[in-house]
Parts: sequence; C-alpha cells; structure tokens
Amino acid sequence: MNKAEAPEMSASPFWLKLAATIEGGLDRVACSRAASLAAIVLVALICVLPGFFTLPPIDRDEPRFAQATHQMVETGNYFDIRFQDEARYKKPIGIYWLQSAAVWLTGTGPDAPIAVYRLASLFGILAASCLTWWLAMAFGRPRLALLAGLLLASTVLVGVEARLAKTDAVLLATIVAAHGALVRAWLADTRERSFKLAAIFWTALGVSILIKGPVGVGAILCPVVVLSIVRGSFSWLKRLAPLPGFIWMLIVVLPWFVAIGIASKGAFFQEALGRDLLGKVSDVQESHGAPPGAYLLTFFFTFWPVAAYFSTGFGWVLDQLKRPTVLYAMASVVPFWLAVEAMATKLPHYVLPLYPLIALVTADVLDSGGIRRGFSGWFARFAASGAALFPLALAIAAIVIAILLHEAMPIFGIAILIVAIAVGVASGRLFRISALASAMLAIATAALTYAGTLGVILPSFDMIRISENLVRTGRSDPACPDPDFASAGFDEPSLVFVGGTNTLLVDGERAANFLGGGTCRVAFIEKRQLSGFSSRADDLGLTLKPLGVVKGYNINGGRMLELNVFLRGGAAP
Repeated sequence: MNKAEAPEMSASPFWLKLAATIEGGLDRVACSRAASLAAIVLVALICVLPGFFTLPPIDRDEPRFAQATHQMVETGNYFDIRFQDEARYKKPIGIYWLQSAAVWLTGTGPDAPIAVYRLASLFGILAASCLTWWLAMAFGRPRLALLAGLLLASTVLVGVEARLAKTDAVLLATIVAAHGALVRAWLADTRERSFKLAAIFWTALGVSILIKGPVGVGAILCPVVVLSIVRGSFSWLKRLAPLPGFIWMLIVVLPWFVAIGIASKGAFFQEALGRDLLGKVSDVQESHGAPPGAYLLTFFFTFWPVAAYFSTGFGWVLDQLKRPTVLYAMASVVPFWLAVEAMATKLPHYVLPLYPLIALVTADVLDSGGIRRGFSGWFARFAASGAALFPLALAIAAIVIAILLHEAMPIFGIAILIVAIAVGVASGRLFRISALASAMLAIATAALTYAGTLGVILPSFDMIRISENLVRTGRSDPACPDPDFASAGFDEPSLVFVGGTNTLLVDGERAANFLGGGTCRVAFIEKRQLSGFSSRADDLGLTLKPLGVVKGYNINGGRMLELNVFLRGGAAP
C-alpha cells in the first residue's frame, strides 16, 4: 500500500461514502452545460448576495464612483465625470454608464440606494464566474470547467468586489472573456481566422479599456508574449484577425477618449495616466504602500478557501508546466503578478485579474488528483484546517468588535459562523480522503461564512454607519425635514452620497458661515472642530438648535468619532 492510499483505507465508511456522494453529484452536474452554468450562478449568488443590499456605502472608492454616477443621472450629462464640482478623471467612463443603466432599468432615479449602483459589479462577478467555466471548457474537460467556475465564485476577494460599486468586477469579466477567446486561438490546430473569436477578444479588450484603461490589455499581453516566445512565433494570433480586430477595438474606445481629451484639454489623460496609473507604479498613493511579496503573504486570505488547495498542489503544478492548462495559466499569472508586486502602491484587487487563471490551475489539481502526491507535513495539515480556521477567527473578531464598539452581540451571525466552522471541520476531515470533495465542502463553508459575517454581523453594527446616522439625525426636525448639510471634521465621500450632492465638506468656521447663509441648514461638527465652529457662530450671532450627537467608528481613519448635529435655530417657521 502506498502512502497516498493509506488515509483512504483507514477512513470510516461514512467519510468514504460522503466523498463518493459529493464527487458523484459533481460529475452529474458537469455532464450538462446548462446545469453547470446554473450551479455556478447559484453558488455565486449564494456567496455574494449576503450584505449586498444591507451594507452601507463603503468609503472611500465606492461612494466616489456611485456619487459621480448619481450626478450623471441627476444632471443628464453622461459625458463628463464629476464628484460634486471636481472633475473625476481617474478612470474612464465605462463603469459610470453601466451604473447609470442600472439606475434607469430599476426605475429608482438618481437617489437610488447604494445596492442599485452595485448591480454592475454583481453581474460582473456572475459573468466572470461563468466565463471562467467557458475559459476552462476550451480544454475539453467539463468537470474541470465546472470546478473552475465554482472555485472562483467562492473566494473572498471576488465576493468583496461583487459588493462594491466600482470598476474591478466588470473589468474581471472583460479580461476572462478575452482569455477565453485567446486560449482557443492558442489551442487551435488551424491559423484560419475566426471572426467569432476575434469579435469576442477585441470587443472585450475595448470594453476593458473603457472600464479601467490599459489594465486589461496588460493582463492579456502577458500570455500573448510568453506563449509566443515558448512557441517561437506569433503566427497563432492570426486566428484573432489582429488588424481588423485592432481597428474594431479603436472604434469602440476612441470616440469617448477623443471627446473627453478635447473637452478637458488633456486633463483627463494627465490625471488618469500620469497621476493615477503611472503614479501608483513609482510612488505610494493614499497610504497604500507595501513591500514586494505582500500579495503572496495575503494570498491565503484573499483567495480563501481555494488557496489551500492550490498551495498543497503546487508541487504537482511545477511538475506539469508543459500541461496546456498549467502553461497557459502560468504564462498569464507569473509576469503580471511580478509586475504588481513591484509597484509601490498596492491594493488587494490589483491581483484580481489573475484569480480565474489560478482557479483554473487549482481545478486541474483537484480534477487530476494532484494534491495526494504531495500531501504530507505540517503545511498540509494547516491547509486542511483552513476552511474552519477562517470563520473561527471571524467569530472571535465579531465578539471582540461588538464589545469594543458597545454594540449588541450578533448572536445569530455568530451561530451561522459556528455552523460554518463545523462544515469547515468536515472539509478538513475529507481533505485526506478526497481533496475534490473537501473543496466542495470548503465552498459551502465560505457561503456560510459570508452569510454570517457580511449578511448579518457587519450590517448589524450601527457604529460603522456614520454617514447614514448623521443624515438621519439631520433630518429629524419636522420643521426642516430636508435641510442642506455641511460637515466639519468628517469628510468621507459616503456622506455626500447619502446626504446629497450639495453637501459641503468644510472646517468648523466655514460650517458656521454656512449656517449663517440661509434657512433650513444643518451642520455636522466633529468635536475637534467644535471650538472654531462655536467661536464663529458666536461672532455671527447664530442661534443653534442641537439635534443630537452621533458617535461611530470611521473604518478608513481607524478611529472613533463624535459629531454634534446642529440646526440653525429659527430656521423654519
């Protein structure tokens, strides 16, 4: 008996039967394309919907994107991008158009809740998960394709991006679509042009540019260059009709870029390319710096629960570098990963375009039994327990945070996490018998973890809803139900999104001037701004009506805040 067989022989009949049942069910689903796609969509929805409608706007990027779209719908100007009166030229127009479409299709208008602005991201992740299946189907293995789509949909970073109204989820879908066409051109025996694949490839790249500039093109260039070097020729790209395809891509992207370049007198390109893109390569922006290797260190968290299976099967991957799935994925992942590790500015989502390829390789490891050969030692035991450790850590964190913030204990959410821990333990038990069955239970663990944490615990914490609580308090006087707002000491974009486009972000003295300039006005004054505000209010002879005090924890600043809410006395008849 070899070592790979020993754990299976010593396992109890219950675990052997459970593993066989899970594998058999997976095989039956994989036999049908429709069933496979339905399963992927269902798992993705189960993983990403908890908290989608109930989490507050997450500062800072999400409300900046949503507010800029809000102003487009509000003003009818779908050409320029603005946050209040300031031009917002960090990203192209694509995501704003998609978010605007979501507003109009739902009939909610510009004052739609944040969930409406998140719909583009939700559908982006659903599309990316299904397109990962399509990408993997190029290799002619239905179970591999089903696994790849399921694994991607269950990961932490994918779930986070699905819940944020910004670019990265939609960008991911465009990149995976381009990969799906590219890999078919690479695998084809003929060089005859396929206009269907070319249309998918070049349209996906064009849309990716409208969403986030050259990032998608950079991600696709990696396999194009590496695979051509390995093959010794670029001739295989003829199948994608490079010249007409490139012209079509320009037709997709140039009209808006030319128009915004003229209208902004080049300011868009200076901001988007010079400061936002190239600036992040050489300098740390917005305090998001980290040394090279940071993405590798956080991989177990951002790619949980799938990272354990990729890591324990990595030895098999290195032995199979000439395997088509592995070669294509490594040609796509390695150069791009090294590039983002070298960048000065680092944000977790920079490696998101690589996760479908890593999911593909992990699916190959599981589908081919690659983990068993290298299953030994402390690292494998740690990886096997990873599914249970993460919800355990979150349950402890939820208890500690509730105590520190003086919130009600989220009993129901913690109970869900306890169930997730139990399923994670079962996943770890199956790890030695069938890594494939273990991975399916790990996906169930992930779904329960997201339901407990993002669906119940986080939305229940009132202290993180500073903007919503401020606006609600500011509108609490029946004599002035819809005031204008100014805020001193709290300038998060979520306050503008919740309070309205005209919300002023100022200091204490200017907040007092704001109150003195008209009726039905409310000021939010953080306690460190209170002295300057009070002094200026006295100089102006203002009568102030306190509406309440809002306390909360600012996630971005990482500190507690206390804001007084004042209505100008006598502001309303």
